Amino acid sequence: MKKVAIFILTFMLLSLVSAAEIKLSKEIYQPEETLQAEIYGNFLESIKVENIHFYRERNIPLEYDILKLPDKYLLYALLPYEEGNYTLKIEDVNYQEENVVTDKEIMKTFQIAKGNESYLSIDPGFVVAREDFYIQAESKENKQITAEFLGESQTVDLIGWKEKKIYFSISNVTNYTEAEIKISGYSIPVFIFPNKSEAVVEFPNFRFNPLKIEATILKEQKHSFTVALISFGLKNITDIKITANSSDLSVLVKPDNISNLEAKSTEFINLSISSEEEGSFTGKVTAESSNYTTELELYIEVTDNQSEIIINNDSSTGYIEEKSCNESGGKVCASDEKCSVELIMKTDGFCCLGTCEKESKEGSSSWIYGVILIVVLIAGLIGFSIYVKKKQGKPVNPLKKREDSFQQRMSPSREIRGGLTNT
Repeated sequence: MKKVAIFILTFMLLSLVSAAEIKLSKEIYQPEETLQAEIYGNFLESIKVENIHFYRERNIPLEYDILKLPDKYLLYALLPYEEGNYTLKIEDVNYQEENVVTDKEIMKTFQIAKGNESYLSIDPGFVVAREDFYIQAESKENKQITAEFLGESQTVDLIGWKEKKIYFSISNVTNYTEAEIKISGYSIPVFIFPNKSEAVVEFPNFRFNPLKIEATILKEQKHSFTVALISFGLKNITDIKITANSSDLSVLVKPDNISNLEAKSTEFINLSISSEEEGSFTGKVTAESSNYTTELELYIEVTDNQSEIIINNDSSTGYIEEKSCNESGGKVCASDEKCSVELIMKTDGFCCLGTCEKESKEGSSSWIYGVILIVVLIAGLIGFSIYVKKKQGKPVNPLKKREDSFQQRMSPSREIRGGLTNT
C-alpha cells in the first residue's frame, strides 16, 4: 500500500512538473503597460519568437521579446492602448505533458482596462547586460520615481507621455550575476555577463513584424505590403542587408539596405510582390547583419479572379502602416466608444478612421420600455371601457322588465273596469 501511495505521489509530481504553463505578472493591465510573463514546461524544442502570438479576436502585432533561461523562459510585451480581453498563446512547439508529447496550444488570458492606479511602460522587460545599459520608462503623468539596482538607487523625474532613458552601470561586477531593477513597483530581471556564458540564450535583437505574410494576389499585378523591422536591443545595428528569395515570386524590397538601425527603433520595409503564374507559392525575406539574422515568410496565392483577392494591410493580418493614427486622419476611441468602421493598426496603436460613437445601451434597457408600453396600453383599455359604460348607462335586464310588468298588472290598487260573472 505504501509503495502504491509513493507511486501515485511521484506520478502526480511528474505531471505537475511536465505541465506547460504561462504565469503572468498580473491579469489586468493598464493600456500601454508592460506585460511580463514566465513560461514553464518540459519543452523538447526551443520556443522562438514566431511561436508567440497575441490575440484580441484576431492576431495582433505587438513589440515583445523572449529569453531562454535554464529552467524557464521570460517574456515581455509592450501592450496596446485598446482596452479589452486578450489571449497570449504559444503555438507549434513540442513539449511533454503527462508522459505524452504534444504540441497543443499553451494559452493565458488577460485584460487591458483603464484604472486609477499609477503605472509605467518599461522597455525592455528584462535585460541581458554585457556592459553598461539603460532602460526606457514612460508614465502617463508627471511623477518622480526611484530606481534601485545593485544596492544603489537613483531618483528620476518623468514627464507625462514622454519616454526617458535611465542608465545603469555594471563596471564593478566581475562574475556572472543575476540581479533586478526595482522601479515603482516593477521588477526588471537583469542578467550580467562579464564573460560569455551559455546560461542565457538571447534571441535575435531585431526581427520583422509580422513574421509572415499570407495573402491572395492577382496574377500579373504588383501588390505592396508594408512590414516593420524592429530593434529590441540596446545597441545600434549597422549594415543590415535585406534580400528576397523565391523561385516563383517576384519580390522587390525597398530599402534593401539599412546602414544604421538605432537601438529600440523601427524601420519600415516596402515589399512589392507579383507573379506571372497562378498557384500557391512560398518565399522568404531575410534581414541580416554581422551578428543577427531574421526572416519573414511569404505564403502567397496567385489567382486571375478579382473576387478572390485578399490583401489587408491592417491589424487583421499584422501589417503595420508607417503613418501614425493622427497622421492618417484618425483617432483613438475612448473606452465607452466604438468605431463605426473596422479598427486598423498604426504605428501608435489601434486607430479609428471612421467615427467614434458612444456605445448604445439599448440591449440592457429595451425591456423596460417594453414593459412601460404594455402598462400604458392596458391602462388605456381600462379607461376606455369605463368611459363607454358611463356613456351607455346601466344595462336593462329583460327578465326584470317582464317581472315588473306582471306585478303592476296584478296590483289591487289598479282600477278594474266591468264586473265578474259566473258563466
